[in-house]
Amino acid sequence: MSPSSIVRPVLLIVDDDAEVLRSLAFMAGTRGYDVLGCATAAQAMIRLEESISCLVLDQNLPDISGIRLLQQIRAAGIDAPALLMTTDPSAALRRQAAAVGAPIVEKPLLDESLFEQIKNLLAGG
Repeated sequence: MSPSSIVRPVLLIVDDDAEVLRSLAFMAGTRGYDVLGCATAAQAMIRLEESISCLVLDQNLPDISGIRLLQQIRAAGIDAPALLMTTDPSAALRRQAAAVGAPIVEKPLLDESLFEQIKNLLAGG
């Protein structure tokens, strides 16, 4: 198999902080992922037509919340694994995320927890 025929998993990362988005895209690329980056939920909904392996959604987006975006994505029939990123999640948000099967990774993202969760989700866990 030639290197050009190897299919890399595609992460849809949605975060309105351009620096965070750039950093996550860079880190994902070094770990073998391709990235579709979006700054808003509206942009993310447009990109859903593409083949997405995993959704990485910031909870605090400028147009709607990450959990609401995930609910819309699920309503659109997209069942790719997903996780939410946020700081200090409330008990209510934890319940909502658990109800849609999305683990929460807390910001700041200082260790490998985000990419460990992505790897676990892609492995079916």
